[in-house]
Amino acid sequence: MDVVQAISKRRSIRKFLDKDVAGDEIDLLLEAARLAPSGLNAQPWRFRIIQNKDDITWLSREAVKGQRWVGGANIIFVCCADLTRYLEDAGASVRFLRDSGVLPPEMLAGIEEYLQKARDASSELLRGAAAANCSIAITQIMLQAVELGLGTCWIGMYDEEAIKEKFNIPEQMAVVALLAAGYPAENPGPRPRKSREEIILP
Repeated sequence: MDVVQAISKRRSIRKFLDKDVAGDEIDLLLEAARLAPSGLNAQPWRFRIIQNKDDITWLSREAVKGQRWVGGANIIFVCCADLTRYLEDAGASVRFLRDSGVLPPEMLAGIEEYLQKARDASSELLRGAAAANCSIAITQIMLQAVELGLGTCWIGMYDEEAIKEKFNIPEQMAVVALLAAGYPAENPGPRPRKSREEIILP
């Protein structure tokens, strides 16, 4: 399977077979996330992997606002952004670029200005920037899952504080998404997509 096939075959799966996802498959999904690109190579993504059936059942109740189908997933990735390390690691990348001398001064100045704006940003803006980076890693998990014969569904509606308390997720971690995964028990057709003309600005 090539990337074009994986993109075209990906679907949001909400019905799963009662079949465990193997450890080596989980490793491949995490490796796909690990290799994702990020702004200033900060790599803010962190994952809590939920496989215990009781924990998945708990998630399928109030924690995901009544999305009962979540209880049928084989595995849930709690996708977090480490807001503290996001700035620290971005700063380390900027220092490396500055010390290596590989960038022209005007470009380096622009990068340093970008980092300073991030440092001065509100917590919500910082969270949004880190979440955008995490979204890339999550997307790579979803595409790797297709190649493995797995299905996934992005979950954006959840009770962050309840999840953090239940799974002992540190305060500096922002839960930016949940990702349900497993072997699909359905084969939905493609959802409507906008035409190419609609997505290109004149």
